[in-house]
Amino acid sequence: MRTLTRRDAVRVSLVVMSGPLLACSPGGGVAEVPLSASPDDAVRREGSALEIDTSRVPAWAVAGADPIAVVFLEARVIVVRRDATTFAAFSAECPHAGCGVSIVERTRLLCPCHGSAFDFEGQRLEGPAPTGLRRLAAIYAPVTRRLQISLG
Repeated sequence: MRTLTRRDAVRVSLVVMSGPLLACSPGGGVAEVPLSASPDDAVRREGSALEIDTSRVPAWAVAGADPIAVVFLEARVIVVRRDATTFAAFSAECPHAGCGVSIVERTRLLCPCHGSAFDFEGQRLEGPAPTGLRRLAAIYAPVTRRLQISLG
């Protein structure tokens, strides 16, 4: 397995800024998953809210015991699926200098700018960030499989 360098991370982030997302499970690697441009997008932004059709996010298609983190680069949001119906959302803005936390490495969320690392609870693990990631209010509707995230 090849280690992702800072240059690679910046290049990947620039490539996917226009819409795709990055996903990783603790046992797997990072996968680039393109979002559709149709009206049925998995991610829809309305004002200060984000709605995600969780059934259309390929990384969450297989229910497993391990949490799975997905970075929505365009929306600057990280969502961790803990199990089939439990989700946590965080701002992808690093509390150190505002860079985008955009790398998922096993059970860590990494900022490629200055090396801050966070766990899947948003807590700071290491690096110059003074605090953990800002938690966002998230409500999951199991019947419709939609996750509502307040960005405000």
